[in-house]
Amino acid sequence: MFRDLRTQILLWTILPLVAILVGVAYLGVSSHQSAMRDLVAERDGALARVAAARVSEALANRLATLQALVPADPQIWHSQRTAFDGGIASFDTRGKIVNAEPSIHTWEMHHAMVAAMLATRATFSPPFAEGGATRVIVVIPTSTGALAAAFTLPPLANVDIGAHGVAYLVDAAGTIVAHPEASRLGENLAQHDGIAQVIRGESGAALHRDPSGAERVIGYAPVTPTGWGLIIEEPWEEVVAPMFQYSVLLPLVLLLAAIVALGAIYFGVWDVIRPLQNLAQAANRIAFGDYAAAERPVGGVREIDELRETLNQMAHQVQQAQAAMQNYIATIMRGQEDERMRLARELHDDTIQALIALQQRIEMAQKALTKDPALAATKMAELQELVADSLTAVRRFVRDLRPTYLENLGLIPALEMLTRESNASFQVVGEEKRLDAERELALFRITQEALRNVAKHARATQVAVTLAFDTDQVTATIEDNGRGFAAPHVPTAYAQAGHFGLMGMQERAQLFGGNVYVKSERGQGTKVVAYVPVSSIV
Repeated sequence: MFRDLRTQILLWTILPLVAILVGVAYLGVSSHQSAMRDLVAERDGALARVAAARVSEALANRLATLQALVPADPQIWHSQRTAFDGGIASFDTRGKIVNAEPSIHTWEMHHAMVAAMLATRATFSPPFAEGGATRVIVVIPTSTGALAAAFTLPPLANVDIGAHGVAYLVDAAGTIVAHPEASRLGENLAQHDGIAQVIRGESGAALHRDPSGAERVIGYAPVTPTGWGLIIEEPWEEVVAPMFQYSVLLPLVLLLAAIVALGAIYFGVWDVIRPLQNLAQAANRIAFGDYAAAERPVGGVREIDELRETLNQMAHQVQQAQAAMQNYIATIMRGQEDERMRLARELHDDTIQALIALQQRIEMAQKALTKDPALAATKMAELQELVADSLTAVRRFVRDLRPTYLENLGLIPALEMLTRESNASFQVVGEEKRLDAERELALFRITQEALRNVAKHARATQVAVTLAFDTDQVTATIEDNGRGFAAPHVPTAYAQAGHFGLMGMQERAQLFGGNVYVKSERGQGTKVVAYVPVSSIV
């Protein structure tokens, strides 16, 4: 599916690049978000502390103002309506209203709450709604009873908490006692992150998921001396929305960079692919016999041109090898025809003539049997000699076609017979062993061809044949002191130089994993060494 070079190079470059870019983008956004979480949490925690401190300060000021009114004449309470917009009232020790501003009737609705707050120390009531405002009553003990004042709760969101942020109060039980949304009053948040901490008087920040799964940032701080906790809460999505604008742009920038890189790589790869495709087409034309197809430049980088030159050299070598093989086949066919002609000529000149003469001698012997017995005996002796000569000639033909000594007695006796007929010396080195028939035939034919070349070309006075047995191979060496020749340095040049006999010897040895080496120089004789690995000895 993706086996073409262009696709693979693109995949090898683009996929790692994209993976790196995605990884960098992911790590960047993740680290940015983590830093933003810490920063927002720290900010909201600080805002909660500032807001709680301001509310605590406002409550402390109201308490101090009310304490200053304890010895004062109730007639001047009216002057403090700015601080205590809900009014001021004094109570006796039984909790009965003694004096009230603006009226006793106004305070009668708070009588039960104040009666419950009478104590030996200053006490703040939970916030409550009245007249469209959230108010708090503070009660301080006096020598005659208690003095109470009602005032509007200072703004909780007295710091910048954003458009979607909200500030609210919880009491010591974690119940919301003041909230911009009236529907949430009385809701208990004791199990929420940050609420338990603020109940214990701690300040800080936390992240919390609401029932809908949305994540919210919570800053919290205690409000002294009431035991309340001030909570600043805002949605995490709203906090990070500006940051996400840049986070979205980052992958787009990386994608644009990847596209630009992809374009550059594509055109760069195409400059490599196109020459390779041209080279592949040239190789296909070479396969169909156009050996000059790789001579034309295909362009591209230097390595591709070097590959083209190598392919061109290979094409020329294949062309030369093909021509040499054709010559070799033609030579083999000519050799076969020459051998047939030789056999036909020898049969005609020797065997047939001997048989004709034998027939004539038989006729003469038959005539002489009745007329001259002595002459008949002489003719019979001549017949025996002709028969013996004919048998010798026929055996020679058979031996040339299929050496019977090799089949019946083995390689060593066959080589002894062959070297005796060729006037060559023969020596065996190592422990003599029988080989399988195919290897023995190959070594015999190699030696036979080498001796035939000596007889035909070498003009040698001495010829030596050595058969050496080793543990893993058998080596036949044929050496003469003849006139020698310029032997090719590589076996592949045998056919080009016309040494088809040497080529045939080498091919016989290579059938069994062996080889033939020829060492010769003009005027210094020739040495042929053929070895055949021994895979099976019988």
